Amino acid sequence: MNKLIRMLIFALMVPALLIGAWGCAPEPEEAVTTTREVVDLAERTVTVPIEPQKVATMQGPTYEMVFMLGAKDQIGLVREDHPIAYPLARLTNPDISGYPTMSGVGPQTPVNVEEFLNQEVDLVIYWNIAKELEKFDTAGIPAIVVNWSSFQPTNLEETLMDSKKQIAVLADALGGSAPERYAEWESYLDKTVDFILSRTEKIPDDERPIVYWGNSWGPNILATWPLTPKQFEVALCGGKMVSVEQGGQFPEITKEQLLAWEPEVIIVDNHGHNPEQIIEELKTSADWTSLPAVKNDRLYRIPAGVFFLDKGTSRAVYYYWLAKQLHPDLFADVDLVKELKYYFETFYDYELSTAEAEKALAGWVE
Repeated sequence: MNKLIRMLIFALMVPALLIGAWGCAPEPEEAVTTTREVVDLAERTVTVPIEPQKVATMQGPTYEMVFMLGAKDQIGLVREDHPIAYPLARLTNPDISGYPTMSGVGPQTPVNVEEFLNQEVDLVIYWNIAKELEKFDTAGIPAIVVNWSSFQPTNLEETLMDSKKQIAVLADALGGSAPERYAEWESYLDKTVDFILSRTEKIPDDERPIVYWGNSWGPNILATWPLTPKQFEVALCGGKMVSVEQGGQFPEITKEQLLAWEPEVIIVDNHGHNPEQIIEELKTSADWTSLPAVKNDRLYRIPAGVFFLDKGTSRAVYYYWLAKQLHPDLFADVDLVKELKYYFETFYDYELSTAEAEKALAGWVE
């Protein structure tokens, strides 16, 4: 073979060899995605870790919500009151006593972002306060809002949608198995509401007891909640709520107004941390002897919960309790101990004993 032919063959082989070499070269590795975007209830698009490992549960019932969603090992910071003020939080999760805590946290307290940086949290659940959220943004700490401060539902459907949306957004931000846990909880809530409505929706107006909701802040029965949205929950359970339309988060009414309303049932909120004191005052003070709720001893403190039973995710089981207080005969077949035990086992992964369930229903007084 002469030299010219050999050169031509070599020239033809080189491209084939290069193509073969390129075909055997390793595929370039795809970039690992460590973050994603979620839209919170303040309509902010927030970049969060795929699965945050140190979550700061600052706002309201968010510790209970994160715990229900199966993410207790992702909690990295809680408010100081969570391990102290809520015995069922300690019972269902003994680890909470070892979580880092933060004092002086609230919607009226400015954020000290250095404390969050020192704890190396990678997600904060906070109130919808723009100037405080900006501090987290500036520090590079993702912070999400799971409550609509300005949203006012106009019916039961919107009230339930609000509750669902809060927990759905949180489940989305937490990732992992949280969305599946949320779906199971949503199904339980829907079944609860359907069951209660099947018995209460046809109750005539004159058979619905007048309900006053008191003691929402401090030892004061005259501190209450605005009518919306709690009026829709009370209506679901077969009652008619009386309150003021507006007046801030915890409006205070007058003694004369409460007497004029003549409530047949008084619900004493745990939010003020003094329900026993309030009930005792209602029973013994001459100021309240004319109230039908006092005459008939229909004064009920809300049961204890991992947070407050009527807030966060546990309002799904709280509706059974309220319906039974308002219409004990209509819901005589509802076993509150059984229902509470089911809820704790299913959504908190804790087997509540009968004695513990009874104590919780009585307010868990220690």
